[in-house]
Amino acid sequence: MKKLLIISGLTGSGKSQMVQILSEQLKTKVIPVDSLQIYKNWPISSNWPKKLNNYELIGKYDGLKQSISSYHFKKDVMEILKQKDNPILEGGCCFFLNYLINSRKEQFEEDQIKAADLEAQKLLENCGDPQALLKQYFQNYDDSINTQDRYRIQKALRFALLTKGQSIISPFNQEDPRLCDEMDIRGFFFTEPQENISKKIYARCDEMIRQGVIEEFYQFYQMLEQTEFRVTTPLGYDEFVNLLKQFQNIFEGRYISNRRAEKQKREYVLKFIQQFYIKSRQYAAYQRKYFRSNLNQFLWLDNRTLNLQQLILQYYNCDRQEYESKVVSPQNEQLKNELSSKLLGKQNDPIPSKEIQEIVYKAVQTIIEQ
Repeated sequence: MKKLLIISGLTGSGKSQMVQILSEQLKTKVIPVDSLQIYKNWPISSNWPKKLNNYELIGKYDGLKQSISSYHFKKDVMEILKQKDNPILEGGCCFFLNYLINSRKEQFEEDQIKAADLEAQKLLENCGDPQALLKQYFQNYDDSINTQDRYRIQKALRFALLTKGQSIISPFNQEDPRLCDEMDIRGFFFTEPQENISKKIYARCDEMIRQGVIEEFYQFYQMLEQTEFRVTTPLGYDEFVNLLKQFQNIFEGRYISNRRAEKQKREYVLKFIQQFYIKSRQYAAYQRKYFRSNLNQFLWLDNRTLNLQQLILQYYNCDRQEYESKVVSPQNEQLKNELSSKLLGKQNDPIPSKEIQEIVYKAVQTIIEQ
């Protein structure tokens, strides 16, 4: 059975650096399992790797014109798997990864799914109340979908259109084999204590700000029709739009002193950066929780482990029984439970440096004054 190496893990856990090393050693290609890296619009926000020559799919689609579902992502990956020898999958997009590994073929033809997707997008373009829309198209809807989760709303509407309101989840052909049935999957999930990850996440956010993520957000803002229902946007984008509007309100001459206006702008900048940190940190908490619940075939690794590369190769090359024994071992369970996500999203608001605050302030001020 053909092997498939998957490197996943928390945001900031070092999986991208490890994959670069492994891909060179194994002389193979890398497929990103990331819901943003497949679009060309957010190279900074989605943390594109510095070397792209050994990657597939990165920047393939236009996020303004296309919304790639997990179904279409899997189709792209399966085509690459047919053409390439033992590529490495890398990324922390939980639902893409789970769908890729564990889903079966849907009962509908591709043209039916594509047509339903397009119709769902049209229904959502100028929709002010997604919950009411879901109730309209489902026979028994229980308000279970978060209205902020645009991906799930569109996905649910697709299933409603395909099943005439009968199912909120995709009906699968149970006789169709899953990828995990056809390939010997060796999955590794990088983790470490929450306080370490939080510091790395804040540092990564700072580096994105230095690289120009504010300008990237603004370019997207300029291109995007603001009334359009967006399915995919990077973390921090909505907070940036709010920050821009707050600066604009001050610029347009509300009746306050220059000193008060300056103080307010500085407060808005600080709040934006803190929210950027927190959103990223909370996503890491979500990743850890999701993997525990849905991807039990992964071996968890503390990324501070010495000789981590050799350890991965050891369990990649061992026989299947040895790998599975390690996955269900008390040590693996202890690692999953020991590095709990309970406090990862419930920490004190981080304080960004004066340097980072100044970069954001100047970037937004320049945008407003243009």
